Amino acid sequence: MPLSSANSNVTQVDFTSLRGRVAPGATIIAVGGGKGGVGKSFVSSSISIFLAHLGYETLAIDLDLGGANLHTNLGVSLNTRGINEFILDPSLSLGELAQPTHWPKLKLISGASEVFDIANIDEVQRSRVMSSIYNYKTDFIVLDLSAGTHTSTLDFFLMASHKVVVFTPEPSSIENAYRFLKASFFRKLRRYEHQLQLKEQIDELLGNRGAHGIRNPADLIRVLVEREPVLGLKLKNILTDLNFEIILNQARTRQEIDMGGALQSVCNKYFGFPCGFLGGLEYDNAVWQSLRQRNHLLMSNRQSHLYGQLLSIARKIAKTQSLKAVV
Repeated sequence: MPLSSANSNVTQVDFTSLRGRVAPGATIIAVGGGKGGVGKSFVSSSISIFLAHLGYETLAIDLDLGGANLHTNLGVSLNTRGINEFILDPSLSLGELAQPTHWPKLKLISGASEVFDIANIDEVQRSRVMSSIYNYKTDFIVLDLSAGTHTSTLDFFLMASHKVVVFTPEPSSIENAYRFLKASFFRKLRRYEHQLQLKEQIDELLGNRGAHGIRNPADLIRVLVEREPVLGLKLKNILTDLNFEIILNQARTRQEIDMGGALQSVCNKYFGFPCGFLGGLEYDNAVWQSLRQRNHLLMSNRQSHLYGQLLSIARKIAKTQSLKAVV
């Protein structure tokens, strides 16, 4: 894959730099994907349901602006007001828009009207949405993001404690997932290059990748640390905090399920820091049948093998919340 940087525009508020100084009001989980059709909303809704089922107060937010369908996955009617109305009306709070679901501890902020798509939110609007999410008090917030690598999508993704990317075993889906992760990597790198006075060095290295033996982000950081040991190592530590997590969806064979662990190893090598594999989900026609009935699989078909697989993923995420509480 060619090595290139993502859009270098910077939002008004850098929420990743706040971590450690200003604690978020919830553990934020962002679910993204390089392309549509990988089951991102199904995974977002499933994680939300299981976290609520495990006893955690959970808020699911549909940030797939212009293509919102999280309410359908949760089997609830579309609310009259949602995140788009929040963007339009500065007097609204997130709490006013949270609607109940079939699960007592799970609330939803839907997309409601399709006034916006992800491309036409300005920096002030995006900053207000991010600030409100960051300060919302609950146990977990699950963000169902738009597909692709638009700046707004990347910023919502990077503000999360759990940065989850969903992909399928299809070659195009794998390629797009890597593209999404790479864009996220460079989005965060570009946030700190001026602060650490490394922009000139990074631009020079990217402009002469072949001469420096740079084939991937890990190589870039390795060479940068060799040139600038103190500042380069500081940037490396900042980027290591990305902690990408991946979910393989719609696997049909044991070989495809095993791809999850293999792709995790590739991610570790490609980025130079640990990437988590939350688990693999097998293909099940019952998913689509339940969606046609406007009912979630976890309500309509609890005998599905996906039930245990999704529960395992939710428990891995919930465990981090428990460990944080102990600390």
